[in-house]
Amino acid sequence: MESPARTESDPASDGLARRQSDRRRRPTPMVSLHTFFGGRRRQARRAGEADGAFVDLYSPRLAVLLLVFFTLTVFDSVATLFYLSKGGEELNPIAQWMIDQGNTEFVVIKGVLTGMCVLFVMLHKNFRYARCAIAVGFSFYFALAIYHIVLQVHAWPHPPLP
Repeated sequence: MESPARTESDPASDGLARRQSDRRRRPTPMVSLHTFFGGRRRQARRAGEADGAFVDLYSPRLAVLLLVFFTLTVFDSVATLFYLSKGGEELNPIAQWMIDQGNTEFVVIKGVLTGMCVLFVMLHKNFRYARCAIAVGFSFYFALAIYHIVLQVHAWPHPPLP
């Protein structure tokens, strides 16, 4: 007796039972269990998916860049407090409000807000605007760190030359 021909729509057509919902039919979500525990997707797998695709793992290069970016923002907050202690003035009203809450609170609030923003752009690393935000933010805080260093060098009393 001849068995009936199997069709492509038959889940057992290749001899293996397939899951009813194929995970490949929908894109990787922005945040999932795999984002924090054991994900495997480092980049988009198909042509045309690279821009705007979420992934589970992130490159060490991106992690180091964002860690340095975060460190630069913390350096900025500490250097700002040091500059203000020497008689400087904060022109940003939001930063001034945070400073009015206390020095420790200023550093913590700015660190938490920056950390949330860094996490957000890390999750969106394959989106054009997120890559632009990373580049602009890193460049801004790098230049600001150099500016703070120049301010600190000029703030220190220099001994007279012999």
